[in-house]
Amino acid sequence: MHYQSTIRLFVTFALVAASLLAHGQRLQVVDTDGLPVAYVCVTNERGVLIGSTDVDGWLADAKGAATLVFTHVAFQPRTVRLADITDSRVTLEDVEFGLPDVEVKPKELAYVQTYYRLIYFDDEGPLYFRGGVIDNTYEFAKKKVSCKTRSLAKGSNGLLRFLISTIAGRAIDGWGQLRETSTYQKLLANEQKGELTFSTDSAGRVIVSDSISTLGYIDTDSEAGLRTTSFNMWAYHDHRKKAEALAKGKKVKPRDEEKQKDEAFYEVYRIDEQGRSRFDDFVMRQLQVSSTHTHSGGEYMILLQTYTTSRDYIDKKEYKQLRKDNKVDMEINELRRFEHAHNIPPLDPNIQAQIDKLFEKELSK
Repeated sequence: MHYQSTIRLFVTFALVAASLLAHGQRLQVVDTDGLPVAYVCVTNERGVLIGSTDVDGWLADAKGAATLVFTHVAFQPRTVRLADITDSRVTLEDVEFGLPDVEVKPKELAYVQTYYRLIYFDDEGPLYFRGGVIDNTYEFAKKKVSCKTRSLAKGSNGLLRFLISTIAGRAIDGWGQLRETSTYQKLLANEQKGELTFSTDSAGRVIVSDSISTLGYIDTDSEAGLRTTSFNMWAYHDHRKKAEALAKGKKVKPRDEEKQKDEAFYEVYRIDEQGRSRFDDFVMRQLQVSSTHTHSGGEYMILLQTYTTSRDYIDKKEYKQLRKDNKVDMEINELRRFEHAHNIPPLDPNIQAQIDKLFEKELSK
């Protein structure tokens, strides 16, 4: 009897230990070169949010999920069973997405068509999807950027909980638009003002830090002619407010957990031999906004991915006709065909299946 009790005790201990290990397991996501991948969205196979990797590629807790789905704008989606992960590392492969070539012409406008998709995840899975095509132009004479959005499709679940289509739809469309100044150039300007510090690590990446911590990385691939910028904008502004308060001798109050938020940018631009980028060199962007619901305390994440789908040099008359030709609304099937036609990396099939259900609910109303 004593022997059997010992066996039962050992088995119970092993099960508890395994459960604790699963709930507290940290994972690092890396690329094929072994470098960490920042801001990877991690869900289970049903699209229930688990979390995202930090600037060094670490996921703080797998939360006991048996299967993990990894989503990132610049990498192929991957589904992995937790039991199959060795050395607490998951490797992602680059997407096969290239910027379309274009001949530089003496025209009035540089034109860039971008496509974006937005997914709202929380602890129930995907609750909202929005896709759109944006016509972005840069007028050389006025040095002015203009953007016109054509929403393609949206699917939702529980709009009483998340009235994003009516309240914040235009703001979301704006997130997919191009800017006059890239995140990299903004960081460079802040470094010149002394608000940020640039240093280089052993892998050749530029480490972007402030007086409190590392906030991001800038990685320049001269062979591929690309610059990648990963940066936590929310942490930067939060740290700056703290530094200003301390400089004035004010007491810094700890931020309420429910009001904490992250804004993580990941941008890719093509660069020339001198490391310069033009407006039409934009390749892709990912924006993650994550926080907790004020009342329930549950986590949520808004994931936005933007890609360049076409670009050209045109005059205003050509642009007017292009806008007219491109005026089209799409449902989910047309949206999927658009993604395929423009080489947009597909989402994980499990996540896509959940999004398809959102469209089914939208059509059934």
